[in-house]
Amino acid sequence: MTKTAAAGVALVAGMTLLLGLACALFVEFDRAGWLGAGVGALLGLVNLAAGARLTRRALARGMQAAMGTLVGGFFARLVLVAALIVVFHRTGAVDEVAFALVFMIFFFAYVALELRMVDRAGRAA
Repeated sequence: MTKTAAAGVALVAGMTLLLGLACALFVEFDRAGWLGAGVGALLGLVNLAAGARLTRRALARGMQAAMGTLVGGFFARLVLVAALIVVFHRTGAVDEVAFALVFMIFFFAYVALELRMVDRAGRAA
């Protein structure tokens, strides 16, 4: 792994720890909190699996295709998460803070994986 990729992974690990701390401090783990955390974790795992598969496929077509996939995926996740937070806020059935924090923990795990995949592809080219 290059020094730049290692620094990126270290930064992502630090952000993940801070998000975990924020989750422990600011989320009330009642029914809505656990439901929000569960939905965030489930959506985060789906994002991790689908993102890894799409990134691997895009990297096989070249770095230009990979960058387009990364930007498109970022926009799609942004719209989806914003829409879900609005729905959760309006219904009150799910703690949107728990959802957002847990989803972001999984998102940063995906970013670390993506960094490693792009680093390997860049060194192989």
